[in-house]
Amino acid sequence: MSILLSSAEIFGLAKEIEKSGQAYYQTIASSTDSRYLKELFDHLAGEEERHYRTFEKLAREYPELEVDAEEWEQTSAYLKATSDSRFFIGEDKAIRLAGTVKEPLKAIDIAIDFEKDTLLFFYELLNVTPAKAREAAKAIVEEEKRHVLLLSDRRKRFAAHPD
Repeated sequence: MSILLSSAEIFGLAKEIEKSGQAYYQTIASSTDSRYLKELFDHLAGEEERHYRTFEKLAREYPELEVDAEEWEQTSAYLKATSDSRFFIGEDKAIRLAGTVKEPLKAIDIAIDFEKDTLLFFYELLNVTPAKAREAAKAIVEEEKRHVLLLSDRRKRFAAHPD
């Protein structure tokens, strides 16, 4: 048996995650003395904004999502658990968290953890994404993977050669 869900709730949570990431990245970028960290986090903030717009478009194009009831029960439990994670915290809390970070490597570590949690969340989101929209959602998953790799690489470089 399948059920119809409002995509506003599901894609709304995805948009909230992207806004939180963008807020964190913008706050660090605007407060750091490191040109290197500023460039990296400005880039990532722009990526989060682009992802936000994609989820906004998907919510408009697919106002209702039809999913298997049993699959939704598992997916919704997972989404709830991950949305309660410290990394899915909302814009204001993301800004406050960024304000507590004093070390560039710590800022990158938090970003890596955020991107990893986001990646897991979006993998689960694929379970309830309509087939027609799945390619767009998969593209975001691939970009989130690249963010983790980029941040990991930049962390190694920054640790070896601080700005």
